[in-house]
Amino acid sequence: MTSIVDSPESYFRQLAPAVGPLLEELEEEARREKIPIVGPVVGTLLYLLARVAQARVILELGTASGYSALFLARACALNGGRLVTLELNPAMAERAQRNLERAELAAFARVVVGDALSELSRMEAVVDLVFMDIEKADYVRALPHCHRLLKPGGLLVADNVGFKDADAFNRAIATDPRWTSASLFSFLPGHSPEMDGICLALRG
Repeated sequence: MTSIVDSPESYFRQLAPAVGPLLEELEEEARREKIPIVGPVVGTLLYLLARVAQARVILELGTASGYSALFLARACALNGGRLVTLELNPAMAERAQRNLERAELAAFARVVVGDALSELSRMEAVVDLVFMDIEKADYVRALPHCHRLLKPGGLLVADNVGFKDADAFNRAIATDPRWTSASLFSFLPGHSPEMDGICLALRG
């Protein structure tokens, strides 16, 4: 076995996917306004997962400026599906809706203004994929709703599981036999932060 590449962070940073002018604009906006975004690597991963899963009904918890929603909505456009994304901040929700319109993806996504946990408690539709990116302490509270809403074999993707506030969620999903999960601690160029964890879990 050969050795790992020199300066792996620099090496993998140069391999981050190109995302186009609109997403690059949102990345600059995020840097300027300190808006946490998933960045090009995790965004592309979300797109790939949604495509491989052939997800037609996708639920996103936490929208912010709509950076990740653009990747998920693009997958929905190709899968013949639709994204519902929940955002607590009305100004951010409006910004996300505007960005979806600019990307000509508004027909494949709906931004809902409201508290994610409250909205989840009222939802009944079966979904194929959930992307969770709300307050990390709320992850463990959202988990039962995700299990209820996801179809058997549906995919849960949880961002920022390297945060201390995600600890209860991490332990809950790792020990719950109803989920098959893998938590990955990774270097993620452009992500907030760049060293963080992502949890991928299949609902049993």
